[in-house]
Amino acid sequence: MKSQITVPTIPLPDAVARVTRFRAQLAGSVPEANIPRAILIPIADILAIVNKYQTITPKGDITVALKGVRAYFAVKREDEDLPDDITALIVPVNLQGDDIITTPPGLGDGDDDGSEIYDFTTPCPTECDVKSPLFVGQPG
Repeated sequence: MKSQITVPTIPLPDAVARVTRFRAQLAGSVPEANIPRAILIPIADILAIVNKYQTITPKGDITVALKGVRAYFAVKREDEDLPDDITALIVPVNLQGDDIITTPPGLGDGDDDGSEIYDFTTPCPTECDVKSPLFVGQPG
């Protein structure tokens, strides 16, 4: 049986109002073209983080030592040759609500730098759904 999602949803008009307010708050300090509209977080990458922190008990129960992931908005260096400068850095969050910044002992694969800070998001406008009512118009 599939697990049920227990978090509340909000009506579309409320979501559009929130997105519109966000953009209006930034409009005075950020050029319209630079206001972030959305960030795509690939599900495969989220699942890879979940799988890394998943264990199977001797009874065969699956446990995950994560409360979730946290997204930190960041701006890439100006001298990087990248199409979008705004990104979200993804960090696993333990059951106590703390960021997991470094790889815990026994979970590293030896091929990384010991960091648990992931940069696999793709900001809009690279990955946008311009037909979405949450997109709220296009930059002029």
